[in-house]
Amino acid sequence: MGYIFIISMCFMMFGLVVVVCSMFFRIKFLIMIYALGGALIMMLYLFLDIQMMMGGKKYEISPEDYIFAAVQIFIDIVQMFWYLLTLFGSR
Repeated sequence: MGYIFIISMCFMMFGLVVVVCSMFFRIKFLIMIYALGGALIMMLYLFLDIQMMMGGKKYEISPEDYIFAAVQIFIDIVQMFWYLLTLFGSR
């Protein structure tokens, strides 16, 4: 779980670089790399949340927290599709 946090923080720093570069230059390649990385990270979060729902590992979501788990999965899917739309819609 710590690795995904580190990857997310590096992705956030890369996002700041993309924003600064986008202010001065219109580099579509950086935006596409950012969208691809975001989609991959959201897939990792989706995998992690489903694994936490399944249980049996160090971290798990209890069956009483089904609403919280459903919201987490919904947010992961929406963000993943948002990054995919950014990636494929920039043509």
